[in-house]
Amino acid sequence: MGRPNTGKSSLYNRVTGGSARVGNFPGITVDVLEATVELEGSKGALRVVDLPGLYSFDSELDADTDEGAARAFIEREQRDNAPFAVLQVLDATQLSLSLRLTKELLGQASRVALVLTQSDVLASEGRTCDVAALSKAVGVEVIAVSSREASTRDAVIALAQRVLDGPARELSAGTFDPEQVARAVLSDTATVDEQQRKRREFTERLDRWLLHRTLGPALFVLTMVLLFGAVFLVAEPASGAMDATTKWLGAKLSPRLGGGYLASFVTDGIIGGAGTVLAFLPQIVVLTIALELLDASGYLARGVFLIDRLLRVFGLGGKAFVPLLTAHACAVPAIRATRILRDPRERLVTLLVLPLMTCSARLPTYSLLISTFFAHRGALFQATVFVSLFAAGVLSGAVASAVLRKTVVRGRPLPLVLEMPAYRAPEPAFVRKATARGVRNFLSDVGTTIVAASAVLWVLLNVPMPGAAVDPSLQNAPAAVVRVNRSVAASFGRALEPVTRFAGFDWRINVGLVGSFGARELMVGTLGVIHGLEDVGDDPTPLRAQLRAARTADGRPRYDTRTALSLMVFFIFACQCMSTVAALRRETRSWRWPLFVLAYTYVVAFVAAAIVYNVAGWFSR
Repeated sequence: MGRPNTGKSSLYNRVTGGSARVGNFPGITVDVLEATVELEGSKGALRVVDLPGLYSFDSELDADTDEGAARAFIEREQRDNAPFAVLQVLDATQLSLSLRLTKELLGQASRVALVLTQSDVLASEGRTCDVAALSKAVGVEVIAVSSREASTRDAVIALAQRVLDGPARELSAGTFDPEQVARAVLSDTATVDEQQRKRREFTERLDRWLLHRTLGPALFVLTMVLLFGAVFLVAEPASGAMDATTKWLGAKLSPRLGGGYLASFVTDGIIGGAGTVLAFLPQIVVLTIALELLDASGYLARGVFLIDRLLRVFGLGGKAFVPLLTAHACAVPAIRATRILRDPRERLVTLLVLPLMTCSARLPTYSLLISTFFAHRGALFQATVFVSLFAAGVLSGAVASAVLRKTVVRGRPLPLVLEMPAYRAPEPAFVRKATARGVRNFLSDVGTTIVAASAVLWVLLNVPMPGAAVDPSLQNAPAAVVRVNRSVAASFGRALEPVTRFAGFDWRINVGLVGSFGARELMVGTLGVIHGLEDVGDDPTPLRAQLRAARTADGRPRYDTRTALSLMVFFIFACQCMSTVAALRRETRSWRWPLFVLAYTYVVAFVAAAIVYNVAGWFSR
């Protein structure tokens, strides 16, 4: 265990060969991870546990946060009297801060040892730590290691064995002064060359620019813009390739299955749902790698510091920036990331506004609507609309958090507790493992739900509603269009029309919205099925033409610019994802807050869409 940024998870990975997420931002490890390490000979095995970062045992903590989980784990193990040892990881470059936690830990656990990391960084700066003197001052054994060295594994395992085999201490908090001990054991080496002196001053020099009052926020925003640009630039070709692969597989399987309902269910319902998952996987991978690199380098912590003052205006703190940013890829991992927030009120508010962020699953719908109804406006205008949709999501989240802080979740937010870590070079192996872990989480948490939702949606779109009549105007229409018009989903969409027409939505859009609750990206595919089109993902041009050419019974356009504006506004606010709802249920351990999110987002979404539709109608007269 240890404070955030001490290299705790890097050490865990070195000792166990595990894949704990490694970062350089407070609270980056939001799970209690464990692994079994076999000892040499017949000495059995060690159960090694990596606890989330912990600042203090004395402060009031929410049990569901990472700090609360770490403290509760140690207290439970000590209470159960099982043989266990606590190895506290200390950052040699910020020794006094870690020693404050050591004083409290000595009163909580009877078997304790200290593992000093970043000794190589300390040496590169021309400084050294007297490990023997530190051990004597604190009263427990201390070793100095580097997580980058293979020998560290054996040294840490041997230390754990010595502490477990040794006598238990009486529980008593330390009486030493952390600052005095740090000053006493840290010293300059006999010769400090100019290169070491410059390296020691590197972080300070860089922070003069990156933390500048005016330049710092501008550079951080530019970094984030470039990051998201890279996500879409790099991920788009890979997404297209995966989508084409699933469609090729479906085309190969369909004849073997007879080409009937079973073939359609397997290819469109099951494989089509899997294709949706795989098409968005590259975006998740690229975004995860980018955030891990920023995280491990120490720059993400600076971004939190820069953004804290702005978020305070809306009742949130700088740490909320991490889950809010992650939500632009997918809300499910963002909801898990809220465990880094120490303040339970701030965490709850963040959970309640995360669905308002513009996740990548909304992009296909935005792209279809913009390219269909704003194509004549030019590329610059379309790009402006696209950026405005992202900005509207961020603004709506900010306003919602400010309102929630004054109504549903009242209370003064806790101040930001943050250390500025030294800049470090990310370790490729740990970034790779963290990315693989993020992919596994996405596939298990989101992928299974999307596939299941696709299968259910196929049934709703293909099973006829008992007593549903065939529209005479569809006599020459494709069989798929006839099936959809008689389906259960179409009947449900028509039942909603008396209400949704105030926002410009007909039953076809209603069916698409129902499908998008399973996964937002299913909206485009559903509209394609309703209009009798296949492979919309390969080329949405036919669907664009169908939407532009659609007419009502009296010959007026069925959809127009204000319909597009209304639908995009609805997508900004509505929580249209059952995976998000399930994740909220898991984190809050109650249906109260997920149902509250569904209620307030859908009410706001429909009211806003209706207002936009009618106001736009006044201007078009």
